[in-house]
Order: sequence, then structure tokens, then C-alpha cells
Amino acid sequence: MDLHLTTPNTIRHIREFPFDYEGKVVATVIESRNNKREGQAARQTILYVHGFSDYFFQEHLMEAYNQIEVDFYALDLRKYGRSLLAHQHPNFCRSLKEYFEDLDYAINFIKTKNPETQLVLMGHSTGGLLVSYYAHNGALRYQIAGLILNSPFLDFNMPKLVKWCIPSVSDLMVKLNPYASFKGGVSNVYGESLLKRCHGEWEYNENWKPIKAFPAFYAWISAVHSAQSTIKNKSLDLPILLMHSDKSLKLKKWNPKAQEADLVLNVADIERIGLKMGTKVSHFVAKKGLHDLFLSQKTVRDVVFQQTRTWLEKL
Repeated sequence: MDLHLTTPNTIRHIREFPFDYEGKVVATVIESRNNKREGQAARQTILYVHGFSDYFFQEHLMEAYNQIEVDFYALDLRKYGRSLLAHQHPNFCRSLKEYFEDLDYAINFIKTKNPETQLVLMGHSTGGLLVSYYAHNGALRYQIAGLILNSPFLDFNMPKLVKWCIPSVSDLMVKLNPYASFKGGVSNVYGESLLKRCHGEWEYNENWKPIKAFPAFYAWISAVHSAQSTIKNKSLDLPILLMHSDKSLKLKKWNPKAQEADLVLNVADIERIGLKMGTKVSHFVAKKGLHDLFLSQKTVRDVVFQQTRTWLEKL
């Protein structure tokens, strides 16, 4: 069953899937109202996939691509944002392949409307990992013309010894409690750097993107580690634009430097792994970029957008 909801700028298509281990499951495709209509097919289309403890709210990004005549869609994955249901554990999964159904639906939806469009998957953080994983194993991977990766989650931002222990510790914790969660995680400072009511310039639904991130369940950690292993050990013959900040910081308290660095991932890891992801990787380092480059200061995000525009023109 599909449910279609309209807002001033978007049309939301909510798809119900077969029940999973928690019950009812839905995913939401957000379609820009300014996309090309029938008979005016766009040459290129972007499908945006958000990160962990996140959802799509970046309508400024949607508008920017529409202005250069690129169609824009976003996907709120199951158990995230508009797709989070009351009985579900937020952001929980046992395998990133659980999201493949959501991506299949979104890709089919777009390609049915515009079969000839060049479809580019744009993923931020965990979304960047997911679209890369899908490009290796997804049923409709051959429909993808390229990937834009905005600070993709290609490795855990932890010491080497801790990284080495992740699989065994995660497996043990899941056996003890399927919903066991890691008590650390992303500092609140990142949320403070984004929110308008704190130090940032953005307003969004804090029930879907809380300033203190949702728990990182060990089952999810294990799923992420498995997907990362695939990315590290296989190469994609697909155009990839890899983007990230020029530096990382770890802050426990607010500091103005928080608005000029990646506070979530280690950019050295992104570069080290990302440059080996495929045979056609383009690389851009955004000076003073945030973890989500498109939420950086306007001067920064304008440069990032121009980089993606130039890359799309060459695709």
C-alpha cells in the first residue's frame, strides 16, 4: 500500500512493506514539487540518503539541484524520520541489507517516471556507506549512474585496538541482549553546531534527529562493520565523488571550532578507504566543512555544491 501526502515543497510517498521482526515497516520517498513533469524529463536525478540519527530536512539542497534542472528525491529509511513508527526501536537494524527494499522501491519509483535519467545516489555518513554497499549488492545496482558520498561512514572513529574488537564484542552483546546499545557515541556538540536554538542555523524535528543521538545498538554496529568490510575488499567500476572536511575534531564542550570540522568521523579514514573504493573516484576536501558538508557555513556549502555540479556535468 502507498500513501501520498503533500506539503508546499514536496510530495511524500509512504510505502508499506511486509512486517519484519518488530512488526509493521514503512519507508518514505520525498519528491520535490519542482522536479520536471511528464514530457520534460530531467537528464539527471539525485536520490538522497541520510545518515544515522538523521532524516531528510535539507530542502535548500533540493532547491539548489532543481535550479540546475536536476530532479531531486530523498529517502527516509525504515525506522528513521518520517518512517519511524511508535513500536520500533529508532534506527535499529540487524543488517544494512534490510534497507535494500527501501532503495529498490525508491529507484523503481524514479525510473518508472523517467526511465532514461542518469540516477545518482547521494549518501551522507551511514547513508554514504549504505549506497556504496547497495552499489555492490543491490538488486537494481545497474540502474545507478554514480555515487556522491558526503563524509561516508567507511570506518569507526576509534583507536585501532578498539576497532579490532568490534566484531567479537558486538556479537557477544547481541547474544546477551538483542537490543543492547553502546553508551558512548557522538558528542552533543555536533548537534549544538547545527541547531539554530544553539549555535547553528538549522531547524528540524528533534524527535527524529535529537541533539543527543539515538542509541547505537550493537546489532547496528555489527551490521555497519559487515558492510564496511565489503566496501574495503571490493572495487566499484562506477563514478564516485568522495567529499569530506579537511580536519576532524573531538570536542566534549562547545567551541567555535566545532563549526569548522568533522566532529563525527576521522577524515583520514574516509580518505584512506574512500580513494580505494573504485576505479573512478574523484576526491574533494572541503576546507572548514562540517560532518554534513551541506550544513556547513554558506560559503563552504556553496563550494561543495559547485563541486557536485561540476562532477554531474562530466557524468
